[in-house]
This record gives sequence, C-alpha cells and structure tokens, in this order.
Amino acid sequence: MSRPLLIPAPLTALAVSALLSLGTAAAQTSTAQTSTAQTSTALAATAQTTGTPADMAPPPAPDPAARVQAPAGTVTGFVQSGVKRWLGLPYAQPPVGERRWKAPQPLPRWDGERSATVAGAACPQFISIPGVGQQSRGAEDCLTLNVYAPDGAVQTAQPLPVMVWIHGGSYQTGAGYDYDPSVLAREQNVVVVSVNYRLGALGFLAAEALNDGGRVGNFGLLDQQLALNWVRGNIAAFGGDARNVTVFGESAGGMSICQQLAAPGARGLFDKAIIQSGPCTAPGITVPRAEAVARSSRMIEALGCAVNDADCLRALPAEQLARARPEGLGAGFVPFPPLHGDATLPRDPAEVFAAGNQQRVPVLIGSNLDEGTLFTAWAGDPHRDLSLGEYVGLNVVMNRGRALRVLGAYPVSAYGTRALAGAASVTDSVFACPTSDLARNLSAAAPVYAYEFRDRSAPSRLTPTAGIPRYGAFHAAELPSIFGTPVSLGDPAQFTPQQAQLARTMRTYWANFARTGNPGGSGLPQWPVMQPGGAPVVTFQPQGVGITNDFRKLHQCGTVWR
Repeated sequence: MSRPLLIPAPLTALAVSALLSLGTAAAQTSTAQTSTAQTSTALAATAQTTGTPADMAPPPAPDPAARVQAPAGTVTGFVQSGVKRWLGLPYAQPPVGERRWKAPQPLPRWDGERSATVAGAACPQFISIPGVGQQSRGAEDCLTLNVYAPDGAVQTAQPLPVMVWIHGGSYQTGAGYDYDPSVLAREQNVVVVSVNYRLGALGFLAAEALNDGGRVGNFGLLDQQLALNWVRGNIAAFGGDARNVTVFGESAGGMSICQQLAAPGARGLFDKAIIQSGPCTAPGITVPRAEAVARSSRMIEALGCAVNDADCLRALPAEQLARARPEGLGAGFVPFPPLHGDATLPRDPAEVFAAGNQQRVPVLIGSNLDEGTLFTAWAGDPHRDLSLGEYVGLNVVMNRGRALRVLGAYPVSAYGTRALAGAASVTDSVFACPTSDLARNLSAAAPVYAYEFRDRSAPSRLTPTAGIPRYGAFHAAELPSIFGTPVSLGDPAQFTPQQAQLARTMRTYWANFARTGNPGGSGLPQWPVMQPGGAPVVTFQPQGVGITNDFRKLHQCGTVWR
C-alpha cells in the first residue's frame, strides 16, 4: 500500500502579519508561486490527500498466519515483507453525535472475527493552499490504531518491546498510517503501534459549554491516553511486552508526549518516552484555559453558534469544524493547542517539570540543527530574500521585547541571507533552547539522553528559495532515518552509504532505549546520560556519532534565550 508523503504541519504559528504562514502552510503556499510540477510535488507532500488509505490500493486478503485473539476481540491482519500488520483497529467508540467533545469511551469487545487489512480514516482535517486549492480528508469515526510486529513475534516466548508512535501535524493534520514503521519493527525486533487522535477543533476546541466532568478541550490528549490503555491491555496478543511500552513522537507528537508526562491521567500508561523536536514548554504550545476558551469563543460565534449552545456545536458538520480557525492568532500559536487548567492537564507543564512532579520515566529527547528553515523559507517572495522591513517585522512579531537583542545576536552577515538568519533564531527560540531547558528539568528526576540531528545534507524534496537556498537539517529531517521508509520530505532510497549507516545506528539507539531505557549497546558509540548542566548532547551526522558539551552556547540558550 502506498502512503502520501507529508510535511509535518508546523508546530508553531510563526504568524508574521502578512509575512508568515507557517510550516506546511508556508511550504504549501510556495507551490502556488512555482512551476506546475513543483506544485504537484508539494501537494503530495502535504499529506492532505482526499479520502482514506482504502482509496489508494486494493487491500490485502486477511492471512490466517496473522490471526490473533486479543482481549478486544479476534482480529486477522496480513503479512508483508517479514512484518505482520493489523490496520485500522478501533480503540474507542466513535466520537460522534453526543460523544463529540467528550472523553473517548472504551470499545466493548467485538464479536466474531475482524479483518484488519485496511487502515482507518484519518481524523477530519483540512488545508487551504493559496493559488492551488483546498484539500480535506478524514472522517469523524477515526479513533483507530495500527500494529506492526516482526513475523514470528506472536509465537516467541519472550515478548518484544513496544513502541507507540504519536504523529505530528500542529494538532491539526496527520494520521498514524502516514508513517510506515515496518523497517523499524523488522530490523530492530520491536512491536510498533501508530495511533490516530482527534485534531483541530474536534480535538481541542475549548468551550465551557462542552465541559465534560472537568475536562475542557484536550480531547485529543485523552484519545492518546485511551489508546495507550488499549496497548497495555491488548498488545501481548500481538507479541508485545505490555510492561515495556515506549511512546515516541515528533513535532506535535513529541509535544503531546511532553504534555502526557505532566498529565495525571497518563501516569502508568508508558514506561519510557522519546521526544523529537517537541518541547511543549515553547511559547504558544500549551496555553492557559482562559486564553484557549477566549480564542475558541470567537470562532464559535463566527460559526453561528452561541458559546453556551452545545447542541448547536454538535449539530455542525465535521468538515465545517475541520476548516474552522480562530482569528487573531499571534506568533508562537497553533490554532488549537492543548490547554492547562482542566482535569486533563491541571497545571502548566513547565511548572510541573520545574517542580519535578512529572511522570518519572527515562527520556530520550532532541532537536535538529536547522529546524527553522522549513518555517521561514516561504515567509515572503520565494524569488528574493526577505526585505529589511519584512525581516525586522518578523523579529518584532516573533520576539517582541527582545527583538533588538535578537537582531544583534543573529547578524545577517553570519548567515548569508535574512531568511537564514531568521531561521536560526526560530531554531533556537522554538526548538533547541526549550528542548534543552526541558531536558535539564527532566534529568533531575530520571535518566535523560539528549541528541541533535546535524545531517545538513539530509534528503529533501523541498524547493530552495532565494532566502533559503539550503534547508540543512530541517524540521522532520530525521524521520526517514528513524523509520527507514519514505516519510516527511525525505526518502531513504536517496541516502548515501554514510547516511544509511547513520540511519541504522539511530534506529538501533531508539530500539535499545525502548528495550532497556538506555540507548547504548554493543558496537555503538557511547551515549552518556545528560547531566544537570545540559550536557553532554550526542550529535548525529553522516561522518559519525559525536558528542558536544557546547549545545547551549551554540544555540545561545544562556544569553539570548535565557
């Protein structure tokens, strides 16, 4: 089965008035200004294909060799390339009708035998690409997951480590099936689960009229928790070790895991965590309840409902809600971020981590050297660099009171273009330094292993612009290495031999961490645990694995971004 290639939607809305439309929107907008061929490529890259995976290819026939009897019910998947696959397994009752904007409810055991050869629908999502068109996909009945296990895993006496993937996409887009973890499962002898969760307004609309037992918004986070609970209860039937579950995710998926570390309802649902480019403590990623409610209220009124009319909201079509966006977003915001101050996330995660009150599990965490290039590439006209006015405006909106300090700390002469200078400041302020600060806090309570992905020649289908002539180790550039399959904007088929070896090394580190809580292992370069000062940090580049003690200095975390 083929998958659409995707750009994980941006984590932060680098909303620079008329300048910035971020992440996917930025890359997508660019296509309207390039050739038809480039437009088609970027449209595919958005992963906003219409329909479900069932539309892409005829489904395989159920294979009796992939028949299991789980507590949830009997299910039959299929075997392909040495991996057993069970797709589209429901883990909750459909969140429709009166169950819209309520905590997900467990699904009763199904009767008979369920075929699991077709992935479930993505959760409803929509994107508008200026000059190109509009695309949507998904269905509201979307709370499913997919399981991948090495052939023979079910029959082994020793259960395998379990890795549960939480996809990214700015809490607005994406689906578990957009990622193919079969290479990771087969090569590293682990069971991998990928999960769908509610997105956008359907997952994170914050309205007091929708208060569900003290839960307001955050329904997507509750979906993730129920999926993890399903894994605990059922994964043994698929050959996985229910007592050894690692969550891993990138972008908004990593941020979700960060938030789950602080969520009381997630305690005991996983044993280790991997956070890739996902600090939930960055500005605008986890917002106060009052702010989220005020933002949602403006949108509700624009939809024609009173803010206290839950019946009106539940009567709205899902596609209309998937299209909805609050107005007046500022820099650093995603349209519908998780909130703190309700029963799901009672406290600001930053406060939880500073006090050491989070779930204390080993954590592997990191970011990429050039995260910001994906977000600034299309901030202006792609045929020229940012003008001085655009560049200053971007800094003022992004950095406000410290804009002058940032302009001085990132001189254009050191980077070659204003867009590259802006990208460097985005990398440091949104990703590198919040990640380092988070890692330091977490390291006081449990082992933390920190990394930076530095492959500046990572395969990419992104079109260079005048301002960003090279993307470097861009946001999500590490994903083809972790999965070993085409994902995001890169394809492992384009790896050099050095890059292919680096990718295998990274997958081994990830799997070793899932297996034991320590990424190290025989034949691998040492990966020391992080100390309270924020070092060491392991670096990944095609020349080999390195170690730096100067990460915070490189990214100006103790000066500009203190």
